[in-house]
Amino acid sequence: MKITKSTYQLNWHALSLPQIDQIMAQMPVSGMIDTLNWPSQYPSSPVTTFTLAHTCDTLYVRFEVQGEVPLATKTEDLEHVNEDACVEIFIANADNSRYWNFEFNAAGVCNASSRKSRKEDVVRLNTEQLQSIKRFPVQLCAAHWSLLIAIPLALIEFDGNYEHVRRANLYKCGDLTPMKHYASWNPIEAPAPAFHLPEYFGEIQF
Repeated sequence: MKITKSTYQLNWHALSLPQIDQIMAQMPVSGMIDTLNWPSQYPSSPVTTFTLAHTCDTLYVRFEVQGEVPLATKTEDLEHVNEDACVEIFIANADNSRYWNFEFNAAGVCNASSRKSRKEDVVRLNTEQLQSIKRFPVQLCAAHWSLLIAIPLALIEFDGNYEHVRRANLYKCGDLTPMKHYASWNPIEAPAPAFHLPEYFGEIQF
């Protein structure tokens, strides 16, 4: 199981997302989304990194993707953004009884819910909750893009003033992209592509 850290930031509340994006672009990455769990079927994936940081009330995740011209056909939250050039973070609650799946295409369009498993007790985020998730997409060049997301910690039920650990995994996929791919940060043991498997989550230390 892989372990990574989110760095606590005390003085970011007055900064805009573009300013935070510039800072995080210079920070050491927290991990690579480079595990090809089904190499015979899907042997490659764009080079994808993620960087984590948090304040007392917000989790920031910056994804950077190289080697993919980003497909972004979905324009409304809760659409199937996994069909586009997509990055994802799944993160569990404190007792690991549920998890949230946050999925974004390269334009920052979000599909998100809380659930016990892929099909069990699925609760889609409502409009107000979705609007609380801030997104800052950047097209760096034709095949190089980044996405900064800011998730309110209240949405995932934790207080950033305290140190603790959350189980999580991060993914890169693209169901309908020219190079169909499924990569993860923490390895997954399944016969076919499947991300809704919290037993294969790694750990983020806050």
